[in-house]
Amino acid sequence: MKLLSICMIVKDEERVLERCLSSVQDLADEIIIVDTGSTDKTKEIAKKYTDKIYDFKWCNDFSKARNESLLHATGKWILVMDADEYISEEEHQDWRNFLQKEERIPHLAYTLPVINFTGEKEYDDEITTAPVTRLFPNNVGITFERPIHEQLTRGPQDELYHKAVSLHIYHTGYQVSRIIEKNKHERNMGIFDQMLADQELTSYDWYTLGNQHRYAKDELMAIECYEKALSDAHQNEAWYPHCLMGLVSLYYSQNQLKRSWELTEKYLIKYNEYPEYYTVKGIHYETMGFFQEAEQQYLRSIGIAEKRAQENREIWLIDPMYSFDSPVQQLIGLYFRLNDNQNAIYWMSKQLNKNNQNPGHLVKMMEWLTQNEGEESVIRFFEKLYTSPTDRDYLLLYKVSLVLGNKRLVSHYKKLVPTDTEQSLSDQLKLFVINGDFAAIHVLLDNTTIITGDEQLVGLQVIVGTLLSNDRSLLNKLSKKLENEKLFSVLKVVTSIIDQHEVSDDIVLDTDVIFAIARQLYLMQEFEVFDQLVNGFNNSDLINRLANYFYDVNRVELAMNYYSALLSRNELNGTSLENLGYYHANQDYRDDAFEFLNGALQDEPGKRHIYKTLISLASNQHKKKIITDFEYNFPDFNEISFVKEFFANELKMLKYTV
Repeated sequence: MKLLSICMIVKDEERVLERCLSSVQDLADEIIIVDTGSTDKTKEIAKKYTDKIYDFKWCNDFSKARNESLLHATGKWILVMDADEYISEEEHQDWRNFLQKEERIPHLAYTLPVINFTGEKEYDDEITTAPVTRLFPNNVGITFERPIHEQLTRGPQDELYHKAVSLHIYHTGYQVSRIIEKNKHERNMGIFDQMLADQELTSYDWYTLGNQHRYAKDELMAIECYEKALSDAHQNEAWYPHCLMGLVSLYYSQNQLKRSWELTEKYLIKYNEYPEYYTVKGIHYETMGFFQEAEQQYLRSIGIAEKRAQENREIWLIDPMYSFDSPVQQLIGLYFRLNDNQNAIYWMSKQLNKNNQNPGHLVKMMEWLTQNEGEESVIRFFEKLYTSPTDRDYLLLYKVSLVLGNKRLVSHYKKLVPTDTEQSLSDQLKLFVINGDFAAIHVLLDNTTIITGDEQLVGLQVIVGTLLSNDRSLLNKLSKKLENEKLFSVLKVVTSIIDQHEVSDDIVLDTDVIFAIARQLYLMQEFEVFDQLVNGFNNSDLINRLANYFYDVNRVELAMNYYSALLSRNELNGTSLENLGYYHANQDYRDDAFEFLNGALQDEPGKRHIYKTLISLASNQHKKKIITDFEYNFPDFNEISFVKEFFANELKMLKYTV
């Protein structure tokens, strides 16, 4: 008897089917494909891997199509897959070992973690997991029911039990481009609408309908569905913790922190042997400004995940990001907020040791290092990070150094990149700008008929090149190839600065572009031109952004110079006041810290995370008023247990000291 039958239903899957079938052809003894009406090359691709291809007239019922595929299976075990899924070849032996050794029990099916890649592109690192019962013994009466998000059953009389196993399926079906391409949401909602009209939905149905609304970004409807699902669900259902975590995260994103905290402490606490509980608690603490408590929760989450890994137990309950990526990212942001650069860099290093292919993390690390270490130290750091570097690694480091515009690093990594590597127009321009090859910029612009895709990046490089070369003809060439109003405004500003004229007040300008130009000039160490731009523009929004940028990369002395200039003109914005407040609090200058943080709240009253530190710093005469202000601005948050307890203790101490 054959060991494994893989059963699939498909329709118009030519883009992904080959990957799926090639990933299982050496694992499966037979592949059964039921086609529900493909009009593309799906069946042609399928024929390369199996002769068991059957047509099925679509009837708006996934369970009927699934059951048709089961009828043709002859293996001891059945694994159900979708075309946008695949199995890693590295895990084939784990699958074989399990299938050969596991005893077939008629009333037992197996729940597998399906790892979902949910980003815009297949290489995005947005990853979630979901438990799906897909593996079961053949010829024991197990079939599917429910027209959508179909479930396995043994009929009304014979209960089917589920057992979790650590065999993985990988899934990319809900990536944004695939949703648009296949109109899955509209199709699925049509089936749900029919179900609502024909029958009463089960708890599981409400959960899956909530998922559907969540994918469609309809968070309020998703919350309503999740609440209905949990109201009548058993906590031992495999999907239950996923629904709970979904509800917690949705209430949090809707700023209903009282409800998200209640769910965390009443229900999620039952899963406190997993890291998710502590990461979620930490995020709530941090949101409300309880930074020390948040730090403890993040560290505990990481510690629990590490211990579970050492014991060869499942590391996470819902999502791998909660076991490391999320708490580490939160720690990094928290430490930078508190100007604890040593701990921030420590965790950034841990983050990169786990995944050295994330461009965003690499840019942040390299940027910080270049502002605090010499280039040779930076190169040595990345040599330790990439112990056996590939061409891909060198290309990534080259791209990152190019983003930052550091000439020494660009030159170093450029030599290590394959010579036939293609570069975008903006990257070519930036390389010429960094090397001061302005003649090459002219040639490149002359040979470019139209700028598409990254016109803002291209425009920025030409503008920086113009400022460095003082050659206005570059701007003239650029203006003839652009249709970007934002860049046209910048061109006017740059022209005025080159001509040493004041920037006209009637120019409406988004300072994002000017800040990007100023940052690049600074990173390229073109300080004279940097000063010319900043002084010529002389805008308080730009100065605040630069001050906060320097603060973030630990150029504190430079940041303080900008802050002082803004303070003298009474032009500090909320973020600048907040940075100054936490900086002075760390230096134990309590009065100054209080004044700056109080100013930040006056500028932006919605900054709920400031209140806790502000109350701790406040004198007795100010303390009660700040608590009253918080209760007025955030009436629901006052009922969050740890916030309520903090206020009670502060008022109690105030009573004893009066």
